[in-house]
Amino acid sequence: MSAQLRPAEAPPPAARSPDSETDPAADAALGSWLRRELGRLYDAALTEPLPEALTALLDAGRQDRE
Repeated sequence: MSAQLRPAEAPPPAARSPDSETDPAADAALGSWLRRELGRLYDAALTEPLPEALTALLDAGRQDRE
């Protein structure tokens, strides 16, 4: 798996301190930016097959429950 890191299209909205009031528009903007950037970085990993060792481990756990 290889991920190419490149600069974001736009910087994230300014971070707020935990004490600041919640701004719904800023929260929505940050959420949108975060989903877009995480998707850009990691969506390709979701299409990769599971390693055989992990598949075998999951199958063994499933058989233990039966």
